[in-house]
Amino acid sequence: MKSVFSFLALGLVLGASTPTLAAATPEEAQRLTALFQSYLGTEPGIVSVTTAGESYAAKLDLTPLFAKVKDPTVSLSLSPLEWTLTDQGSGKWKVDQNQPLTFAFGVKGQGETNGAITSVVSTGTFDAALGGFTTSSAELKGITADQTMNDAGTTTRILYAIDTVTMQTAMEGTSDSADATSRYAYTGFRETISIPASTDGSTPAMDLVIASPSGKQDGTVKGLKVKAIGDLVTWLVVHPDQKAIAAEQEAFKDKLRAALPLFNSLTGTSTMEDVTATSPFGQFAVKQFGFGAEMNGISADGRLRETFSFTGLQVPTALLPPWAAGLVPENFSLDVSVAGFDLAAPAALILDKLDLTKPEPMPQDLDAPLMQALMPKGSVTITLDPSDILANLYDLTAAGSMTAGPVAMPAGEVLVKLKGMDETMTALQAATPDIQQMSAALLLVKGLGKAEADGALSWQIVGTEAGALTVNGVDLSKMLGGGQ
Repeated sequence: MKSVFSFLALGLVLGASTPTLAAATPEEAQRLTALFQSYLGTEPGIVSVTTAGESYAAKLDLTPLFAKVKDPTVSLSLSPLEWTLTDQGSGKWKVDQNQPLTFAFGVKGQGETNGAITSVVSTGTFDAALGGFTTSSAELKGITADQTMNDAGTTTRILYAIDTVTMQTAMEGTSDSADATSRYAYTGFRETISIPASTDGSTPAMDLVIASPSGKQDGTVKGLKVKAIGDLVTWLVVHPDQKAIAAEQEAFKDKLRAALPLFNSLTGTSTMEDVTATSPFGQFAVKQFGFGAEMNGISADGRLRETFSFTGLQVPTALLPPWAAGLVPENFSLDVSVAGFDLAAPAALILDKLDLTKPEPMPQDLDAPLMQALMPKGSVTITLDPSDILANLYDLTAAGSMTAGPVAMPAGEVLVKLKGMDETMTALQAATPDIQQMSAALLLVKGLGKAEADGALSWQIVGTEAGALTVNGVDLSKMLGGGQ
């Protein structure tokens, strides 16, 4: 919840100074104030640093910067951020924070958000040579937010509340290439979505309440370009609008190029425990939600992986006809990745061709070169790692990979296995007539299956760039009369 920008700005000040272990002095406080201010433009009143015993009290008030936003429909506010800075010598600073916070932002006619954090308590060690915090920890209590969204005359209200958020981070390396880890955990999450009645009276007003008592998120970044990213942020603060950026766009491009690829790799996983969603139709519940992501930076070796899972799904019985009870997935997992694309070449092409001084900053004939740069091989590889759908009556698993591109035919293979085919078909026979029609399709699928030793059926599905499609060696195009 704390401003990422404010931490970057604080880091720039500490990194630019050359501290020696000594008692705090008014002269050093004045010097730090001027130095801090120099990284935030010429607008006065943003930063102040005063002595506090052997430490310094730093305050950052972004209100003057927010006031420079030209759009009169946009509103932004954040209560001043306060830290205690203690010189540890050798270019290291101990940074402490203990305060409440309030924040708000909105766009007139579209919506607004007002929020508060009752208590923010944090501590960390900033290393000037690294340009970041070697270690930090924080605890936030009493987080609340009230959001309204306006759409076609209808206002939806969302209330958020989190009892606590705790955080631990660590970083090592150099300012040009640092590795960092982070861990976040929350307790007492609650979200209330209030949907108004429809204007024609066809649906009543209703509330949806989503709750989770606990959850966590872990992240790792490799090769983070701390200094270059910080330099870019500082430059953008001093050039707050497109006109100012356009006037010095070559310097802007140089800053961007220096910051690329931003990082070498980024991974993250998160879980939400005992999630419930209470609605007028009853309560939905999930024992655990899981999310994951991995990606490379803006490099030639493009890679993206995403995972999603849930366990222990429960659906209100009132919404399920008896025949469907055993078909609802209780557990689900999906693991998909994409590789073989290039982000560095398109980024370089965009930076070369970008001209912010023109009404159309990008040439209109750039689509084809960008696509060629993005997919130098004409396709990407999409991989489905072992994924699973488990219900009371069946267990469906799948894994495989394929190549696909804007021109070439998709090609690859996937292995699908299913336990419980007969039980599933029996359940569908008790369904409504339109659902029962699926049984005929399942009969065909069953006939193509290969019996496995564990009682499952399997299907090896292979597609070629020539357009052929086989299932367990059977050419479907010939079965359907499309082949010779």
